[in-house]
Amino acid sequence: MSIITTPEYIKNLKPYIPGKPIEEIQKEFGLKEIYKIASNENPLGPSPKAVEAMMKHTSELHRYPDIGAIDLREKIGNKFNVNIDNIAVGSGSEGIMANILRCFLCEGDEIITSKNTFIGFQVLARGRNNKFIEVPMSNDYKFKLDRIINSINEKTKIIYLCNPNNPTGTIFTKEEFDLIYSKIPSNILIILDEAYFEYAEQHPEYPDSLKYRYDNIITLRTFSKIYGIAGIRIGYGFADEEIVQTLMKVKLPFEPGNLAQAGAIGALDDNEFIEKSKLLNQTGYKLLTKDLDALNYKVIPSYANFLMIDLNTEEAVNSMNQYMLQKGVIIRPLKPFGLPHCIRVTVGTEKENMAFLNALRTLN
Repeated sequence: MSIITTPEYIKNLKPYIPGKPIEEIQKEFGLKEIYKIASNENPLGPSPKAVEAMMKHTSELHRYPDIGAIDLREKIGNKFNVNIDNIAVGSGSEGIMANILRCFLCEGDEIITSKNTFIGFQVLARGRNNKFIEVPMSNDYKFKLDRIINSINEKTKIIYLCNPNNPTGTIFTKEEFDLIYSKIPSNILIILDEAYFEYAEQHPEYPDSLKYRYDNIITLRTFSKIYGIAGIRIGYGFADEEIVQTLMKVKLPFEPGNLAQAGAIGALDDNEFIEKSKLLNQTGYKLLTKDLDALNYKVIPSYANFLMIDLNTEEAVNSMNQYMLQKGVIIRPLKPFGLPHCIRVTVGTEKENMAFLNALRTLN
C-alpha cells in the first residue's frame, strides 16, 4: 500500500469515462456489426487530406516536432485571418484547457460554469484546489447566463461556456452574449469552447467568438469533430497575444506531435470533406428528429452533430441503453454529465441512423 499522500480533492475526483468501445460490445454480445453513435465522431471517418498529409510524414517520426507549430499556426491564421501570435495549439482543446487552468488559477481563485456541460472541463477543473461553481440550467437545457453573472464575485477568475453545449446541443445567442459580456469584469477570463463551431456557424443567431476579439476571451476549437481526426488529439485556440505567450510557456515542449500537426494542416485544406460532412449532418438530423417526434420522444433542438433525448427517468435510459447494446447500437447515457434521465445520440450515416431508429421501433 502506497504511503504517498494524495490531496482530498484528487481522491474525490471522478475520472472521465468515455462510451464503451466497439470491440468490447462485440465480445460481450457476440455481434458482427456495431453502430457507434455515442461519441460525436464524424461518421465519414477522417479527412482524406489529413490522412494523406500524415502519411507523407511517417518517414520523419524519428524527428521531434516543431515546438512552436509555426506552419500549423500560420495555416490557421490564414484561414481565419488571425495573427499567428494570437493562436495557441495543444493536444486537443482539452490540452489547452488544462494549460489555461495551470497558467491563470491562483490559490483562492474560483471558476464558474453551468451544470450539465462538457465533462472534460469539469474533470480538469475539479482536479484543481479551486472552488468550482456550477449554475443550474434552464428547463429547456440552456445556460442561465444571468445566473452565471450573478455568481461572479471578487474571487472569480474563469468562466467556462461551451457553445454549442455538449451534451445538450443548445446554444446561447449573439443577443444573449452581448447582454452579459458587458457585465463581466475585464480581469475574468472567459473560455468559449466552440468544439462544434462548424456545425453551428450556419445559424445567424450563433455568436462566432472571433467576432468578439476582446482581451479576456479565449476561443477553443478542435480537429476532433468535423475534421474527423480525434485519434491524433489536436486542438487550437484564439486569444490575446499575452495569453497565448503564457500558454506556450507551460505546454508540453513537443506537443502536438509531427503527425498531429501534419494532419491538421491537411485537414484545413479539405473543404470538400467539410461540406460533405455538414450536408450529411443536416440530412441525418432532419431524419432523426422527424422520426423521433413521430415516436413521441422529447428531443432537445441541437446546433451540433448530435442530439439529446429526454427520457424522463434513469430507469428508461438504462433500459434503452441495454436494449440498444444488444442490437449493436452504442448510444451515450448522460448520467456522468448530471443528466441521468437523458441520452445523447450522434448523427451518423444513413445506415447508422436507421439502425438506431429501427431498434427504437422494436423497443416500443
